[in-house]
Amino acid sequence: MKKPTFTAALAKEQDAVPDPPAKPKDDRINTTLRISPEGLEALKNVAAAKRIRVNDLLLEGAEYVLSLNGRKMQLRK
Repeated sequence: MKKPTFTAALAKEQDAVPDPPAKPKDDRINTTLRISPEGLEALKNVAAAKRIRVNDLLLEGAEYVLSLNGRKMQLRK
């Protein structure tokens, strides 16, 4: 039996790799905030103390502002 060439083995390996499963659709919208380095450091310290991410901390603040203005809703998933 003839030994397969590197090219043939590589082609066979590429054929065997299945496509990754499709990610579920996320209906949320991305946005960007500009925060001073000092502000970001303070947010990171608070987030670390609460054992959450800075993004969750910011969404918590947004939920609070919305509830003060009569629009109580959950922004975090």
